[in-house]
Amino acid sequence: NANPQQAPIEAAEQGDVPVKSRAQSALKYLGPPTPLIVASPFPRSIPVNLATSLSSATRLWTLKQNFQNPAREYSITGLSPLIRGGVNTRLANQSIQQTPLKESAALANEAALEQDAAEAIARLEAIDNYNAVIAELEGEGGVWNSDLTEELYSLGTLLQQQGSHEEAIKLFDRAVHINRINLGLHTVEQVPAIESKIQSYLALNQWQDADLTFEYLYYIQRRAYGTRDPRLIPVLSSIAEWNLRAFHSGHGEALGMRLNNALMFWNAAASMVKTYYGRQDERFVTYLRGIANSSYLLSRNPEMMAELGSPQFRNELAVNRVHLGQSDEYESRGYSSGAQALTEILRYELDKRDDVLALADAFTNLADWYLIFGRRRAAEEQYGNAWRLLANQPNADALHKAYFGRVVPMPSFVGEENKRHEINSLMQGEVPLESDYADIMFEVNDSGIVRDVRVISAETEDNKDQLSRLRRMVRNSYFRPIIKDGVPQRSEGHVFRYQYWY
Repeated sequence: NANPQQAPIEAAEQGDVPVKSRAQSALKYLGPPTPLIVASPFPRSIPVNLATSLSSATRLWTLKQNFQNPAREYSITGLSPLIRGGVNTRLANQSIQQTPLKESAALANEAALEQDAAEAIARLEAIDNYNAVIAELEGEGGVWNSDLTEELYSLGTLLQQQGSHEEAIKLFDRAVHINRINLGLHTVEQVPAIESKIQSYLALNQWQDADLTFEYLYYIQRRAYGTRDPRLIPVLSSIAEWNLRAFHSGHGEALGMRLNNALMFWNAAASMVKTYYGRQDERFVTYLRGIANSSYLLSRNPEMMAELGSPQFRNELAVNRVHLGQSDEYESRGYSSGAQALTEILRYELDKRDDVLALADAFTNLADWYLIFGRRRAAEEQYGNAWRLLANQPNADALHKAYFGRVVPMPSFVGEENKRHEINSLMQGEVPLESDYADIMFEVNDSGIVRDVRVISAETEDNKDQLSRLRRMVRNSYFRPIIKDGVPQRSEGHVFRYQYWY
């Protein structure tokens, strides 16, 4: 980076807006921590067959051996098993691969580039073909020819793939207008073009246009299907996800309404899935996690909840309740709605009874929720259930270590995609942000509360304000304590590396 003292002077000389020095920049966002040193009461080595125990094919009644030549021991790397996609296992005595990793990566990268180039050429040829077909159809039936809609939509999709979003939006708009003229104002045939238009608006960071188009998308489907038709489930889910993304990007004046809408739309989607397809539909769990996520964010932002008490937002909430078929007594309460959603997920896994790790996840996520909200006794009960479940499996000690042998940020069910939305929103803002790293040492008590926070990275005049805020943010976070025999334990000496943006 350029000298922070020199930048404002140069900008002033050029007549531009002065650039803030680092010392004047506030910490904007804190990324997920990476463990460097984690205290653990468990032995370091992990026995043979752990990979089998941790595989997604784990069943309550059988565990199969999948390795012909097992190593003497395994070592755990990566994230907690409670964060999906996290646990990676590697052989300690792994045999030398036939192709070096760097050479394989280079070959794969070269092949990918060739494939991308071939696809780009094919798209350009297809674009020319579609333009020719569109011109021919216009000549035969005029600019409102109903046969144009499919061709316009396909051409818009190709341009979207090329990154030409402004041109794609114009084509999607035209397809929508032709559909409305030929099939009626509220025809559902326009839905694919509207959905594609939203994707281009999001790619261009045109949040207001995306917001209005989401409202229109919901409106026409509600008009076509009614308020309780299962064909609404995809749009309910999409609107819930959009509201959460808008919250993370800071779009709109009332961010509390964003969270509340996400909660209400996920609740409506989950309710419809349960009613029409049953609790065992996989979408049910996805929407329940959305309920828990938005409930947690609401509970962490009480000032936003207070905003919803104004007459303007009360009226909007009432309208949404009517459209979503929810009772007047419906109220967004962070703790209770999240606890109910996580309990439903636990019931789902208990009914399935075919995946030990998913069931352990469900017990532990519910326990984490109780612990965050100070329900210590209820938390210990669910941690105990997870501990005993794993104790009945082969390699119980290794599973206990993998799940409970280190502290983990809570809640762990919050998806990585939400965090990516937050970071991407910051990166795409009008003012570019810088980032840095800091190593933090702290202890975690048996209630999951962070104590004795110390920054062990170098502190300077430039970064001291950011590190001070970082300390406060870490102090206000929650970590699942180390669990031993089902009981949370106090531990100290944890060192995590945080990336932060300013």
